[in-house]
Amino acid sequence: MQNDHTIIREDNAIHSFCGLASVGWLYQKIRNSFFLILGTHTCAHFLQYALGVMIFAKPRFAVAMLEEADLSKDYVNLKPILEEIKADHHPSVIFLFSSCTPEVMKVDFEQLARSLSTPELPVLFAPASGLEFAFSQSEDSVLQALLPFCPIAEPSDKRVVFLGSVNDAIADDFRREAEALGIPVAGFLPENHLRDLPPIGAGTIVAPLQPYLAKVAMRISRERGAKVLSSLFPFGPDGTRQFWEDLAKEFGMAVNLREREAAAWERIRKHTELLKGRRVFITADSLIELPLARFLKSAGAEIAEVSSVYINKKFHAKELECLRGVRIVEQPNFHRQVSDMQVQPPDLVITSLMTANPLIGKGITVKWSMEFVLMPLHGWSGTVSLAELLTRPLLRKAHLPEFDASVWTMNAMPSSA
Repeated sequence: MQNDHTIIREDNAIHSFCGLASVGWLYQKIRNSFFLILGTHTCAHFLQYALGVMIFAKPRFAVAMLEEADLSKDYVNLKPILEEIKADHHPSVIFLFSSCTPEVMKVDFEQLARSLSTPELPVLFAPASGLEFAFSQSEDSVLQALLPFCPIAEPSDKRVVFLGSVNDAIADDFRREAEALGIPVAGFLPENHLRDLPPIGAGTIVAPLQPYLAKVAMRISRERGAKVLSSLFPFGPDGTRQFWEDLAKEFGMAVNLREREAAAWERIRKHTELLKGRRVFITADSLIELPLARFLKSAGAEIAEVSSVYINKKFHAKELECLRGVRIVEQPNFHRQVSDMQVQPPDLVITSLMTANPLIGKGITVKWSMEFVLMPLHGWSGTVSLAELLTRPLLRKAHLPEFDASVWTMNAMPSSA
Protein backbone atom coordinates (compact mmCIF):
# COMPACT_ATOMS: atom_id res chain seq x y z
CA MET A 1 0.00 0.00 0.00
CA GLN A 2 1.21 3.49 -0.84
CA ASN A 3 1.80 6.16 1.78
CA ASP A 4 0.97 9.09 -0.53
CA HIS A 5 -0.97 9.73 -3.73
CA THR A 6 1.81 8.74 -6.14
CA ILE A 7 0.25 7.82 -9.44
CA ILE A 8 1.42 4.64 -11.14
CA ARG A 9 1.34 4.88 -14.91
CA GLU A 10 1.00 1.76 -17.04
CA ASP A 11 0.63 1.17 -20.76
CA ASN A 12 -2.97 0.38 -21.57
CA ALA A 13 -6.58 1.62 -21.40
CA ILE A 14 -6.12 4.92 -23.23
CA HIS A 15 -9.85 4.82 -23.86
CA SER A 16 -12.61 2.24 -23.72
CA PHE A 17 -15.76 3.61 -25.33
CA CYS A 18 -16.81 5.84 -28.21
CA GLY A 19 -17.12 9.59 -27.62
CA LEU A 20 -20.32 9.65 -29.64
CA ALA A 21 -22.03 8.28 -26.51
CA SER A 22 -22.09 11.84 -25.12
CA VAL A 23 -24.72 12.74 -27.73
CA GLY A 24 -27.11 10.72 -25.57
CA TRP A 25 -27.08 13.24 -22.71
CA LEU A 26 -26.02 16.45 -24.48
CA TYR A 27 -28.82 16.62 -27.06
CA GLN A 28 -31.34 16.39 -24.23
CA LYS A 29 -29.57 19.09 -22.19
CA ILE A 30 -28.98 21.66 -24.95
CA ARG A 31 -32.41 22.16 -26.41
CA ASN A 32 -32.89 23.56 -29.93
CA SER A 33 -29.54 21.99 -30.80
CA PHE A 34 -28.73 19.33 -33.37
CA PHE A 35 -25.82 16.91 -33.35
CA LEU A 36 -24.60 15.88 -36.80
CA ILE A 37 -22.04 13.09 -36.84
CA LEU A 38 -19.90 12.69 -39.91
CA GLY A 39 -18.97 9.04 -39.70
CA THR A 40 -19.34 5.52 -40.94
CA HIS A 41 -21.96 2.77 -40.90
CA THR A 42 -20.45 1.66 -37.60
CA CYS A 43 -21.19 5.10 -36.07
CA ALA A 44 -24.78 4.93 -37.31
CA HIS A 45 -25.29 1.45 -35.89
CA PHE A 46 -23.78 2.51 -32.57
CA LEU A 47 -26.15 5.47 -32.19
CA GLN A 48 -29.12 3.47 -33.42
CA TYR A 49 -28.68 0.75 -30.84
CA ALA A 50 -26.99 2.54 -27.93
CA LEU A 51 -29.52 5.39 -27.87
CA GLY A 52 -32.54 3.27 -28.76
CA VAL A 53 -33.57 5.38 -31.76
CA MET A 54 -36.97 4.75 -33.33
CA ILE A 55 -37.29 5.74 -36.97
CA PHE A 56 -40.44 7.81 -36.38
CA ALA A 57 -39.00 9.68 -33.38
CA LYS A 58 -37.06 12.31 -35.41
CA PRO A 59 -34.29 12.65 -32.79
CA ARG A 60 -32.12 15.78 -32.79
CA PHE A 61 -29.04 13.89 -33.93
CA ALA A 62 -28.10 12.12 -37.14
CA VAL A 63 -25.20 10.53 -38.97
CA ALA A 64 -23.97 11.68 -42.37
CA MET A 65 -22.27 8.53 -43.56
CA LEU A 66 -19.00 8.60 -45.42
CA GLU A 67 -18.63 6.02 -48.15
CA GLU A 68 -15.30 4.86 -49.51
CA ALA A 69 -15.78 6.98 -52.67
CA ASP A 70 -16.13 10.13 -50.55
CA LEU A 71 -12.55 9.83 -49.32
CA SER A 72 -11.19 10.71 -52.78
CA LYS A 73 -13.28 13.90 -53.08
CA ASP A 74 -11.94 17.38 -52.40
CA TYR A 75 -14.72 18.21 -49.97
CA VAL A 76 -17.77 16.73 -48.26
CA ASN A 77 -20.99 18.44 -49.29
CA LEU A 78 -23.19 18.65 -46.21
CA LYS A 79 -25.28 21.65 -47.30
CA PRO A 80 -28.30 19.61 -48.51
CA ILE A 81 -28.30 17.75 -45.19
CA LEU A 82 -28.15 21.01 -43.24
CA GLU A 83 -31.10 22.38 -45.21
CA GLU A 84 -33.08 19.29 -44.29
CA ILE A 85 -32.12 19.64 -40.61
CA LYS A 86 -33.12 23.32 -40.58
CA ALA A 87 -36.48 22.56 -42.17
CA ASP A 88 -37.30 19.69 -39.81
CA HIS A 89 -35.82 20.84 -36.49
CA HIS A 90 -35.22 24.62 -36.59
CA PRO A 91 -32.09 24.34 -34.40
CA SER A 92 -30.30 27.35 -32.93
CA VAL A 93 -26.92 25.57 -33.11
CA ILE A 94 -25.55 22.49 -34.87
CA PHE A 95 -22.63 20.52 -33.45
CA LEU A 96 -20.54 18.71 -36.04
CA PHE A 97 -19.07 15.62 -34.40
CA SER A 98 -16.17 13.60 -35.74
CA SER A 99 -16.17 9.94 -34.85
CA CYS A 100 -12.50 9.48 -35.74
CA THR A 101 -9.52 11.78 -36.11
CA PRO A 102 -9.37 14.09 -39.18
CA GLU A 103 -6.35 12.09 -40.34
CA VAL A 104 -8.38 8.89 -40.41
CA MET A 105 -11.47 10.48 -41.93
CA LYS A 106 -9.49 12.55 -44.48
CA VAL A 107 -11.71 15.53 -43.65
CA ASP A 108 -10.75 18.96 -42.31
CA PHE A 109 -13.62 19.22 -39.84
CA GLU A 110 -12.79 22.71 -38.56
CA GLN A 111 -12.76 24.15 -42.06
CA LEU A 112 -15.92 22.25 -42.95
CA ALA A 113 -17.75 23.63 -39.90
CA ARG A 114 -16.61 27.19 -40.71
CA SER A 115 -17.84 26.88 -44.29
CA LEU A 116 -21.28 25.75 -43.14
CA SER A 117 -21.67 28.21 -40.29
CA THR A 118 -23.77 31.36 -40.64
CA PRO A 119 -24.52 34.19 -38.17
CA GLU A 120 -28.08 32.86 -37.88
CA LEU A 121 -27.08 29.22 -37.40
CA PRO A 122 -23.59 28.45 -36.05
CA VAL A 123 -22.12 25.07 -36.92
CA LEU A 124 -19.55 24.15 -34.27
CA PHE A 125 -16.95 21.44 -34.63
CA ALA A 126 -16.63 19.21 -31.54
CA PRO A 127 -13.99 16.44 -31.70
CA ALA A 128 -15.41 13.22 -30.26
CA SER A 129 -12.95 10.68 -31.54
CA GLY A 130 -12.82 7.52 -29.51
CA LEU A 131 -9.20 7.24 -30.65
CA GLU A 132 -8.14 10.39 -28.79
CA PHE A 133 -10.49 10.94 -25.85
CA ALA A 134 -12.31 9.10 -23.12
CA PHE A 135 -15.98 9.07 -24.11
CA SER A 136 -17.00 11.52 -21.38
CA GLN A 137 -14.47 14.10 -22.66
CA SER A 138 -16.66 14.73 -25.69
CA GLU A 139 -18.67 16.99 -23.40
CA ASP A 140 -15.46 18.96 -22.83
CA SER A 141 -15.19 19.44 -26.61
CA VAL A 142 -18.78 20.72 -26.83
CA LEU A 143 -18.29 23.18 -23.96
CA GLN A 144 -15.10 24.50 -25.56
CA ALA A 145 -17.06 25.09 -28.76
CA LEU A 146 -19.72 27.00 -26.78
CA LEU A 147 -17.27 29.19 -24.84
CA PRO A 148 -16.99 31.93 -27.54
CA PHE A 149 -20.77 32.38 -27.27
CA CYS A 150 -20.59 33.21 -23.55
CA PRO A 151 -20.71 37.01 -23.12
CA ILE A 152 -17.66 38.59 -21.50
CA ALA A 153 -18.50 39.63 -17.94
CA GLU A 154 -17.17 42.80 -16.34
CA PRO A 155 -14.28 42.19 -13.90
CA SER A 156 -16.49 43.48 -11.09
CA ASP A 157 -19.16 40.84 -11.88
CA LYS A 158 -18.25 38.20 -9.30
CA ARG A 159 -20.63 35.27 -9.65
CA VAL A 160 -20.33 31.51 -9.96
CA VAL A 161 -20.71 29.55 -13.20
CA PHE A 162 -21.33 25.84 -12.66
CA LEU A 163 -19.41 23.85 -15.26
CA GLY A 164 -20.89 20.62 -16.56
CA SER A 165 -24.08 19.15 -17.93
CA VAL A 166 -26.67 18.22 -15.28
CA ASN A 167 -30.40 17.72 -15.63
CA ASP A 168 -32.87 20.47 -14.75
CA ALA A 169 -33.73 19.04 -11.32
CA ILE A 170 -30.08 18.97 -10.22
CA ALA A 171 -29.49 22.43 -11.71
CA ASP A 172 -32.45 23.81 -9.74
CA ASP A 173 -31.04 22.22 -6.56
CA PHE A 174 -27.70 23.93 -7.09
CA ARG A 175 -29.35 27.30 -7.72
CA ARG A 176 -31.44 26.97 -4.55
CA GLU A 177 -28.46 25.86 -2.46
CA ALA A 178 -26.34 28.75 -3.74
CA GLU A 179 -29.13 31.21 -3.03
CA ALA A 180 -29.54 29.85 0.51
CA LEU A 181 -25.81 30.32 1.14
CA GLY A 182 -25.78 33.81 -0.39
CA ILE A 183 -23.67 32.82 -3.42
CA PRO A 184 -24.60 34.78 -6.59
CA VAL A 185 -25.11 32.56 -9.65
CA ALA A 186 -24.40 33.63 -13.24
CA GLY A 187 -25.57 30.31 -14.70
CA PHE A 188 -24.45 26.95 -16.03
CA LEU A 189 -22.23 25.95 -18.92
CA PRO A 190 -24.05 24.45 -20.78
CA GLU A 191 -27.47 26.03 -20.34
CA ASN A 192 -30.61 24.65 -21.95
CA HIS A 193 -30.50 27.26 -24.74
CA LEU A 194 -27.67 28.91 -26.64
CA ARG A 195 -29.15 32.34 -25.90
CA ASP A 196 -28.93 31.73 -22.12
CA LEU A 197 -25.19 31.04 -21.83
CA PRO A 198 -23.72 32.81 -18.79
CA PRO A 199 -21.32 35.76 -18.92
CA ILE A 200 -17.78 34.79 -17.95
CA GLY A 201 -14.97 37.18 -17.08
CA ALA A 202 -12.10 37.85 -14.71
CA GLY A 203 -14.44 38.02 -11.71
CA THR A 204 -16.16 34.69 -12.43
CA ILE A 205 -15.68 31.67 -10.19
CA VAL A 206 -15.97 28.51 -12.29
CA ALA A 207 -17.18 25.56 -10.22
CA PRO A 208 -16.65 22.23 -12.06
CA LEU A 209 -19.37 19.64 -11.47
CA GLN A 210 -17.81 16.89 -13.58
CA PRO A 211 -14.30 15.46 -13.23
CA TYR A 212 -13.79 15.11 -17.00
CA LEU A 213 -13.85 18.82 -17.90
CA ALA A 214 -10.25 19.78 -17.16
CA LYS A 215 -9.51 21.13 -20.65
CA VAL A 216 -12.41 23.56 -20.87
CA ALA A 217 -11.84 24.69 -17.27
CA MET A 218 -8.22 25.53 -18.04
CA ARG A 219 -9.23 27.27 -21.27
CA ILE A 220 -11.78 29.46 -19.46
CA SER A 221 -9.11 30.41 -16.94
CA ARG A 222 -6.59 31.19 -19.67
CA GLU A 223 -8.87 33.10 -22.07
CA ARG A 224 -11.26 34.85 -19.67
CA GLY A 225 -9.13 35.13 -16.52
CA ALA A 226 -11.80 33.36 -14.44
CA LYS A 227 -10.83 31.43 -11.32
CA VAL A 228 -11.47 27.68 -11.32
CA LEU A 229 -12.64 26.39 -7.94
CA SER A 230 -10.30 23.81 -6.43
CA SER A 231 -12.40 21.45 -4.36
CA LEU A 232 -13.92 17.99 -4.30
CA PHE A 233 -16.52 17.23 -6.93
CA PRO A 234 -20.04 17.30 -5.44
CA PHE A 235 -20.63 13.55 -5.23
CA GLY A 236 -21.68 12.03 -1.90
CA PRO A 237 -22.12 13.79 1.47
CA ASP A 238 -18.39 14.44 1.96
CA GLY A 239 -17.80 15.80 -1.53
CA THR A 240 -20.93 17.96 -1.49
CA ARG A 241 -20.09 19.53 1.88
CA GLN A 242 -16.52 20.32 0.83
CA PHE A 243 -17.68 21.70 -2.53
CA TRP A 244 -20.11 24.20 -0.98
CA GLU A 245 -17.77 25.20 1.85
CA ASP A 246 -14.92 25.88 -0.60
CA LEU A 247 -17.22 27.77 -2.97
CA ALA A 248 -18.58 29.93 -0.15
CA LYS A 249 -15.01 30.72 0.87
CA GLU A 250 -14.38 32.20 -2.60
CA PHE A 251 -17.12 34.71 -1.81
CA GLY A 252 -15.68 35.59 1.60
CA MET A 253 -18.04 33.43 3.63
CA ALA A 254 -17.17 30.76 6.19
CA VAL A 255 -19.90 28.15 6.33
CA ASN A 256 -19.95 24.90 8.27
CA LEU A 257 -22.08 22.15 6.74
CA ARG A 258 -20.92 19.30 9.01
CA GLU A 259 -24.42 18.76 10.39
CA ARG A 260 -25.83 18.67 6.87
CA GLU A 261 -23.21 16.11 5.89
CA ALA A 262 -23.96 13.97 8.96
CA ALA A 263 -27.66 14.00 8.11
CA ALA A 264 -26.87 12.91 4.53
CA TRP A 265 -24.72 10.02 5.77
CA GLU A 266 -27.57 9.00 8.09
CA ARG A 267 -29.99 8.90 5.13
CA ILE A 268 -27.81 6.32 3.37
CA ARG A 269 -26.75 4.40 6.49
CA LYS A 270 -28.28 1.09 5.33
CA HIS A 271 -26.13 1.37 2.18
CA THR A 272 -22.90 2.36 3.94
CA GLU A 273 -23.34 -0.56 6.35
CA LEU A 274 -23.40 -2.84 3.33
CA LEU A 275 -20.36 -1.17 1.76
CA LYS A 276 -18.30 -1.11 4.96
CA GLY A 277 -15.29 -3.40 4.70
CA ARG A 278 -16.11 -4.42 1.10
CA ARG A 279 -13.16 -4.63 -1.25
CA VAL A 280 -13.84 -2.52 -4.37
CA PHE A 281 -11.76 -2.46 -7.55
CA ILE A 282 -12.35 0.43 -9.99
CA THR A 283 -11.06 0.11 -13.56
CA ALA A 284 -10.52 2.99 -15.99
CA ASP A 285 -13.37 4.20 -18.20
CA SER A 286 -15.32 7.42 -17.62
CA LEU A 287 -12.90 9.66 -15.62
CA ILE A 288 -15.39 9.70 -12.76
CA GLU A 289 -13.32 7.06 -10.95
CA LEU A 290 -11.48 9.30 -8.45
CA PRO A 291 -14.62 10.86 -6.88
CA LEU A 292 -16.23 7.41 -6.76
CA ALA A 293 -13.23 5.95 -4.94
CA ARG A 294 -13.16 8.86 -2.50
CA PHE A 295 -16.86 8.44 -1.68
CA LEU A 296 -16.49 4.67 -1.25
CA LYS A 297 -13.48 5.16 1.01
CA SER A 298 -15.44 7.65 3.14
CA ALA A 299 -18.31 5.14 3.28
CA GLY A 300 -15.98 2.52 4.80
CA ALA A 301 -15.14 0.43 1.75
CA GLU A 302 -11.60 -0.78 1.04
CA ILE A 303 -10.34 0.45 -2.34
CA ALA A 304 -8.22 -2.34 -3.80
CA GLU A 305 -7.25 -0.08 -6.72
CA VAL A 306 -8.64 2.90 -8.55
CA SER A 307 -7.54 3.55 -12.10
CA SER A 308 -8.45 6.18 -14.64
CA VAL A 309 -7.71 6.87 -18.28
CA TYR A 310 -6.33 10.35 -17.56
CA ILE A 311 -5.51 12.04 -14.27
CA ASN A 312 -4.91 15.79 -14.12
CA LYS A 313 -2.88 16.44 -10.96
CA LYS A 314 -4.09 20.05 -10.73
CA PHE A 315 -7.74 19.56 -11.65
CA HIS A 316 -8.06 16.43 -9.49
CA ALA A 317 -5.77 17.62 -6.69
CA LYS A 318 -8.34 17.59 -3.86
CA GLU A 319 -9.65 14.16 -4.84
CA LEU A 320 -6.10 12.81 -4.90
CA GLU A 321 -5.45 14.22 -1.41
CA CYS A 322 -8.43 12.26 -0.09
CA LEU A 323 -7.08 9.05 -1.64
CA ARG A 324 -3.78 8.93 0.23
CA GLY A 325 -2.79 5.34 0.84
CA VAL A 326 -4.90 4.07 -2.07
CA ARG A 327 -3.29 2.46 -5.11
CA ILE A 328 -3.93 4.87 -8.03
CA VAL A 329 -3.12 3.87 -11.61
CA GLU A 330 -3.32 5.93 -14.79
CA GLN A 331 -3.89 4.12 -18.12
CA PRO A 332 -3.83 0.72 -16.39
CA ASN A 333 -2.96 -2.58 -18.00
CA PHE A 334 -6.24 -4.49 -17.89
CA HIS A 335 -4.57 -7.91 -18.14
CA ARG A 336 -2.54 -7.12 -15.01
CA GLN A 337 -5.73 -5.96 -13.30
CA VAL A 338 -7.54 -9.21 -14.11
CA SER A 339 -4.57 -11.18 -12.75
CA ASP A 340 -4.70 -9.15 -9.53
CA MET A 341 -8.43 -9.81 -9.21
CA GLN A 342 -7.85 -13.54 -9.57
CA VAL A 343 -5.21 -13.53 -6.83
CA GLN A 344 -7.35 -11.53 -4.42
CA PRO A 345 -10.98 -11.35 -5.66
CA PRO A 346 -12.74 -8.06 -4.89
CA ASP A 347 -16.34 -7.89 -3.66
CA LEU A 348 -17.25 -5.40 -6.38
CA VAL A 349 -15.64 -4.18 -9.62
CA ILE A 350 -16.75 -0.94 -11.24
CA THR A 351 -15.82 -1.31 -14.88
CA SER A 352 -16.71 -0.45 -18.47
CA LEU A 353 -19.37 -2.08 -20.64
CA MET A 354 -16.57 -3.68 -22.65
CA THR A 355 -15.02 -5.54 -19.73
CA ALA A 356 -18.08 -6.26 -17.58
CA ASN A 357 -19.18 -9.55 -19.17
CA PRO A 358 -15.75 -11.24 -19.10
CA LEU A 359 -15.49 -10.40 -15.41
CA ILE A 360 -19.01 -11.69 -14.72
CA GLY A 361 -17.89 -14.85 -16.49
CA LYS A 362 -15.25 -15.24 -13.82
CA GLY A 363 -17.84 -14.98 -11.07
CA ILE A 364 -17.02 -11.36 -10.15
CA THR A 365 -19.74 -8.88 -9.17
CA VAL A 366 -19.59 -5.82 -11.42
CA LYS A 367 -21.20 -2.43 -11.91
CA TRP A 368 -21.12 -0.54 -15.21
CA SER A 369 -19.20 2.70 -14.80
CA MET A 370 -21.26 4.26 -17.63
CA GLU A 371 -24.25 4.43 -15.26
CA PHE A 372 -22.46 6.91 -12.99
CA VAL A 373 -22.19 9.32 -15.93
CA LEU A 374 -25.82 9.02 -17.01
CA MET A 375 -27.52 9.18 -13.60
CA PRO A 376 -28.23 12.42 -11.64
CA LEU A 377 -25.88 11.87 -8.68
CA HIS A 378 -24.72 15.41 -7.83
CA GLY A 379 -25.21 17.32 -4.60
CA TRP A 380 -27.30 16.53 -1.57
CA SER A 381 -30.23 15.29 -3.66
CA GLY A 382 -28.10 12.79 -5.59
CA THR A 383 -26.61 11.09 -2.53
CA VAL A 384 -29.22 8.34 -2.19
CA SER A 385 -29.08 7.48 -5.89
CA LEU A 386 -25.28 7.27 -5.74
CA ALA A 387 -25.36 4.90 -2.75
CA GLU A 388 -28.09 2.78 -4.35
CA LEU A 389 -26.12 2.37 -7.57
CA LEU A 390 -23.16 1.02 -5.62
CA THR A 391 -25.05 -1.41 -3.41
CA ARG A 392 -27.54 -2.69 -6.00
CA PRO A 393 -25.16 -5.30 -7.53
CA LEU A 394 -24.19 -6.53 -4.05
CA LEU A 395 -27.85 -6.96 -3.05
CA ARG A 396 -28.63 -8.61 -6.38
CA LYS A 397 -25.83 -11.12 -5.95
CA ALA A 398 -27.05 -11.97 -2.45
CA HIS A 399 -30.36 -13.09 -3.97
CA LEU A 400 -28.84 -15.15 -6.79
CA PRO A 401 -27.96 -18.86 -6.57
CA GLU A 402 -24.31 -19.87 -6.40
CA PHE A 403 -22.35 -18.98 -9.56
CA ASP A 404 -22.09 -21.93 -11.95
CA ALA A 405 -19.05 -21.51 -14.21
CA SER A 406 -20.12 -24.46 -16.39
CA VAL A 407 -22.96 -22.46 -18.02
CA TRP A 408 -20.57 -19.79 -19.27
CA THR A 409 -18.72 -20.15 -22.56
CA MET A 410 -15.28 -18.62 -23.08
CA ASN A 411 -15.78 -16.30 -20.11
CA ALA A 412 -18.10 -14.18 -22.22
CA MET A 413 -21.74 -15.18 -22.34
CA PRO A 414 -23.88 -17.98 -20.86
CA SER A 415 -24.06 -20.98 -23.18
CA SER A 416 -27.39 -22.22 -24.49
CA ALA A 417 -26.75 -25.71 -23.13
